[in-house]
Amino acid sequence: MAPIAVFDMNETTLDLGPVREVIDRRLGHPGASGMWFGRLLQLSMAVSATGAYRSFSELARAALGTVADSVADRSLTDADWAEVAAAIRTLPPHPDVAEGLDLMSRDGWRLFALTNSAQDAVDAQLANGAIADRFEAVVSVDAVRTFKPAPAPYRHIAEVAGAEPQDMWMVASHDWDLAGAKAVGMKTAFVARPGARFLDIFPPADLVATDFVDLAHQLS
Repeated sequence: MAPIAVFDMNETTLDLGPVREVIDRRLGHPGASGMWFGRLLQLSMAVSATGAYRSFSELARAALGTVADSVADRSLTDADWAEVAAAIRTLPPHPDVAEGLDLMSRDGWRLFALTNSAQDAVDAQLANGAIADRFEAVVSVDAVRTFKPAPAPYRHIAEVAGAEPQDMWMVASHDWDLAGAKAVGMKTAFVARPGARFLDIFPPADLVATDFVDLAHQLS
């Protein structure tokens, strides 16, 4: 059976730098984007825990509104959100991504994407980055209406792949994402993007890579 790898999108595969630049500039605060992403993750986990699903895009705007209130002392405007949303939909892949994915494909890997982003957003992102054709399937948690790291998204991608979780690798630059994958039996690979940390409160990753090319070499 061909080996299977599932890739997280935001930060792991796609560079959030352009979105961070827009948010920090629009709100006039160098730490605004970090606050936004943290609040967004908090909201996604809260709605999953309570069963009150909202799309990632809706949560992203709500999170940005709370940050605007906090650091800019004003309400988020439609113009603010329009520029941020446009940046989100055109996120570029990290420079190592295409080469790493191609190396893994040549080694016989089946490649999938699993993201908390809305399906239309990730489809636009991967089309813009010209890497959509590297993946056998690109799956949003919209399909199960529950965000990672809850078990349902990982089990769903296993169903899509026609495999068991223990026969798959989850690749991410977020420790909490890999903790969710490991909890359902997946093997895990941590991509140590700049600024990413893996806290020892979580089960250790099975593999640590500096980027996708390093990942491909370690898994070959």
